[in-house]
Amino acid sequence: MPMVSLDEGEQVLHWHSGAWHRIAWDDWSSFRDVMHDSFAPLPYVTAGEHHFVVCIVEDGRLYNILPHRYLIDRDGRIADDRYFGVLSDGEIERYEALNKRHYKYPQTHPLNDDEQREFEAIRERLWRSWLPPVEAVRELTRAAVALPDENDAAWKVLEACGMSRGASGLRS
Repeated sequence: MPMVSLDEGEQVLHWHSGAWHRIAWDDWSSFRDVMHDSFAPLPYVTAGEHHFVVCIVEDGRLYNILPHRYLIDRDGRIADDRYFGVLSDGEIERYEALNKRHYKYPQTHPLNDDEQREFEAIRERLWRSWLPPVEAVRELTRAAVALPDENDAAWKVLEACGMSRGASGLRS
C-alpha cells in the first residue's frame, strides 16, 4: 500500500491495516458530530478501537500532532470507552468533576493549585493512552517532508513514542 504523504496545513489521518489513510476534514467533522446534527460514519471504520491523528504541517515540517483514540460502536459512532481502563471509577468521577470546573465559563469556583496539579496529572495519563502505536508514528514521520523544529509541538507526541530530538530514528 502506498504511504500517505503529508500536505501543508491541517489534515486528519486514520491508522488502519498498518497504514495511515487520509480523511477529509468535512468527513471528520461529521463523524465527530461537531454540529450535533450531522453524524456520518467514516468508511472503513468498523466497530472496535481506532487511532486517528490531526497533523499540522507548517513550512513542510510536521509542526503538531493531535492524537485521538476512539472506541467505535456497530453504527460507526464514537462509543463510551470508559477511558480505556486507564482510570478507576473513582478517578473517572474525580476527573469529570475537575474537568467540568476547569472548563466552566465564567469560572465561579476555579481549581486550586493542588486540584490543578491533580487534573493535569490525570489528563497526562489519558493523553498518553491516546497515542498511536510506535509503528504508526514511524510511518507518520516518513510521510513528513521534514521533522519538526526543536520547539515545535509535535515533539511531545514523537518523544512520548520514543523518538529522540536530533535523531533520525526511534530509540531502541
